[in-house]
Amino acid sequence: MENSKKQQEIMFLNTLLCVLVVFIHCASHPVSNYIKPSLPYTLTFIPWRLSAFVVQGFIFLSGMKLFLKPQNDFSYEKFISKRIKTVLIPYVFAVLIYYIYFMRNGYFPFSIKDIVFYVLSGSLVSPFYFIVAIMQFYLLMPLWIKMTEKTKPLPSLIISLMVMLAAKHYIPQFLANFEKIASYNDRIFTTYLIYWVAGCYAGKNYASFCTFMKKCFVPFALIFIALSAADVIFTYKAFVYGQYFPFLENLHMVYCIGATAFTFSLGTMIKNITFIRYIDAVSFNMYLFHCLVIFIANDFMARLGITSITVQFALRIILAYGVTFTLCIVYQNIKSKIKSRASRAVS
Repeated sequence: MENSKKQQEIMFLNTLLCVLVVFIHCASHPVSNYIKPSLPYTLTFIPWRLSAFVVQGFIFLSGMKLFLKPQNDFSYEKFISKRIKTVLIPYVFAVLIYYIYFMRNGYFPFSIKDIVFYVLSGSLVSPFYFIVAIMQFYLLMPLWIKMTEKTKPLPSLIISLMVMLAAKHYIPQFLANFEKIASYNDRIFTTYLIYWVAGCYAGKNYASFCTFMKKCFVPFALIFIALSAADVIFTYKAFVYGQYFPFLENLHMVYCIGATAFTFSLGTMIKNITFIRYIDAVSFNMYLFHCLVIFIANDFMARLGITSITVQFALRIILAYGVTFTLCIVYQNIKSKIKSRASRAVS
């Protein structure tokens, strides 16, 4: 399979997940503040809930991309160094930018100890916990290489699911003994184990995986529709009417698996779209900084006295997508020009 063809599905899913994660954070305010169960609340809640597979999708995609190439000449030192340069350093820089913004707006005083805690916990801004989780997977890269070399996909997937379910049950009990991190189970890598393992095997067997996903588009679409309806209905009842469903968390886990499978399958059906390439190229920076645009937009609307939840939501959407994407594209172009000039100077 040609490299451009390989990238088509990956770029589509990466772009879609990036768009959805921005939407989730734009919609969190109206979901929290609309009257329940009003029509505006319901119309916002449904896409907001259906978007809630983005972290699982990013985990799957990250594992897949790492295994697109054979790992025969794998160097742990080079691998970790690259992740530090491309993931960890931009993340730490983003934490510092947000911290300065919050400090200047009187949220808290300056504290080195707090900065270190925010970097390690990913708790300063809601999307940052993904970085903490994905770095744990990167640190364990030799384990995933051994796994894909020595074990068939089905046993690995079954074991990873069992470990993930056990960890979801026991780790929160363990963390309860530590007050400051008691609620941080969502950034421990075991919480997303099956998505990562599935991504690793999908990447290792990419050509056959894409063929299978394309052939099974209709079944995956039907499964997605059924799971979407179930997840939305039961979550809506829980959120609006306070009803308790003990299976809700596991239902959402199954929905996340189905949603990730369906969206990737959909990607195999999509023709090459030029605009997707632009979003895909800046998706990581958009992920890191879109919330900053939202915070600034919130401050701006507060100063103007805009109190309508719907108007706020609309402006938040326009600014979060428009400003973040524009700034990321400008930064990407400047960065590319600097690199190009540097390479010409060396040659």
